[in-house]
Formats: sequence, structure tokens, C-alpha cells
Amino acid sequence: MKFIASPRKIGFHKEKLKDYLEAKPIFPVTLELDITSACTMNCKDCPSSRSPFQKSLSFGFIEKLFDSFQGQTHGLLLTGGEPTMSPMFPAVLKLARERGFRDIAVVTNGTLLDEPSVIDALVKYVSTIRISLYHWDEGYSGDLEDILKKIANLRKHIIEAKSDLQIGISALTSKKRLPKLPLITDWVRDVGADWIYFHPMCFGWGDAHLEQYDQQGVTDIIHQLQQKSYNGFEVLFSGSRYEHNRLSFSAYHAAHFLMVVGADGLNYLGAEVKYQPGFVIADLNQDMVEGYLQRTERLNLINYFSSQIYSAINSRHRGVLYNHFVEELRNGGSAKTGPDELEKADFRFPYIL
Repeated sequence: MKFIASPRKIGFHKEKLKDYLEAKPIFPVTLELDITSACTMNCKDCPSSRSPFQKSLSFGFIEKLFDSFQGQTHGLLLTGGEPTMSPMFPAVLKLARERGFRDIAVVTNGTLLDEPSVIDALVKYVSTIRISLYHWDEGYSGDLEDILKKIANLRKHIIEAKSDLQIGISALTSKKRLPKLPLITDWVRDVGADWIYFHPMCFGWGDAHLEQYDQQGVTDIIHQLQQKSYNGFEVLFSGSRYEHNRLSFSAYHAAHFLMVVGADGLNYLGAEVKYQPGFVIADLNQDMVEGYLQRTERLNLINYFSSQIYSAINSRHRGVLYNHFVEELRNGGSAKTGPDELEKADFRFPYIL
């Protein structure tokens, strides 16, 4: 099975990890970028919906940002808000390919997947889309039924264009949602998705003191779904997100490998604290000059957020897990989890952390 997400995915990038462990400066593996914080929906736990403003980046800003990473950073995760709302959406994707991004992923709520310009840009430039069906537990009705039809239509366009674009679904889990996990799996498989990725639902987004809802029994059901034959369709999850081991890190190491930039032009520590003022580590509206990744103020803020004070640690978000993994390596972790082995692992979209 290929891994779509794993706390060890950083280990695939052996040279960057080696340099970081030797205290050498590195460029991130992935740029996670909000091109707009505007959205077609208003989900209460979405970082963008918490923002008191709606912002969109200028194309000039994006071009300058991409240029600063050219030849060094090969993964782009385009998100928002709803990125397909932006009039620049096709142009940004085209520019990303021209600037050498190898894996390009788009996170979308799927509401605009029937727009011709959106479809055309996706099949031409994108490696995978991840459609966030966060309210799927409300049943097969209304908006969900409409989005499922749009997924089926996109699958037809992918086939016609002979595109390599993969359709992924992201669905949140909790003990309460347990009985419906097989339903959402069947629904998205039947309309042509390539995979579904389950991850825990959290609360506490308002002040970044994140906790998971009760996940009892969830992994048992996911394992059962994985045993079924789906003719190529895959059921995916990261087991580490559902574990209860104590996480420990002396700094937010992941910020060196995964760079999160909001539609306000600010660089945030991690995706789980996006649009939280207390977690801004750089203002790229002012500081995007040569060497800005290694500015002393930015590095000091990254080093400040250890596991002892990080309020979002219990989300077990991917950045948090990356921190723990890197910390283990810094402390002489076993060869079993070392970069030599992980460089050979079968990670899907390895440049999308």
C-alpha cells in the first residue's frame, strides 16, 4: 500500500533531512499556500472562516514567492479558503508547473468542480485534488449529492483528457460518525474517486488549544474497510494520528520542511494554527528578500515552540507528528525509522508533506 500521509514522510527527503540534522539551512519540501481566504462555504472549524477579513494574494506576490523557491522546493499544496474561487486559479497552477513544482495538490470543497476553467486547469496541471467532505455525516442529500455528481463528471473529463490527475477525498472521523464510515466510502468510490483519507475531527480551533473528538473504534472500522476489494480504490489513514503516545519536540522542526503561507501574505508556524496571530513567524509582505527563510527572528520563533508550550499538540496534526519524528532522529533514533530506509518507502506524492 502507498502512504498518502505519514509522520515519517520527511525521511523520504534524505538530503534535506541530513542537512537539517547537521544544522545547515534548507529550503522547504512543500509550500502550502492559500491564494484566497474567501470561500463558497462557511464551516465553523475552518481557519479561513475564523478570519475577520477576506484576503486574496496578488499574482505578483505569488510569482515572487514561487521564484524564491525555484529549483529547491518541489511540492505545492494550493488551498484556501476555496482556491477554485480565485480568478487566478488556472494561471497560478500554470505558473507552478513552469517554476518546476513536481507534485501539485489542490484542496477544495468541490462546489466549483463543474466550472470549465477549473476542470481544464485541474486536468492539465494538478497531480491530485483532495476534496474535503467535512459534513458528509449529514447524509446523502442536498450539497453532498451535488458534489458527488461533480466528482463523477470530473472523472469523465480525466478519462477523456488521459490525465494523471487523481481524485482524493478527505473525511473527518469521530466515534459518533463510526457507523457511517462505510457509507461515505461507498459513495465516493462509486462516483470515481481514487482514494479516501480519514483523519480525526478536532475541536478548539478558536484559540488553537486543539483536542481530538473521541476516536474509539475508528481505526478498527478503517482496517475492515481496507480489507475489502475496491478494484483499485484505496482507503487510507495515518495510524499515528490515532495513537496516544506522548509527543515531544524541542522546536517546531516541521516549519523548515513545510512552509505555510496564508492569503494575508503571512508565514504561519503550521497549518493547524493558520490565521492565529500568535503563530505568525514571518510577514512576507515585508520580508521576502534573499535569505528570508533564515532570518534570525523567524528561526527564533520556530525554536520557541516546543512540545511543552505548543497548544495545538493534541491535534496530532501532520506538522506536530513531523516534529516528533525529527526530534527522535536528533536524539539518535533507531535505524528502523531512519532516512536510509524511508527514502525507499512508497509515499504517494512525496513532495506533498
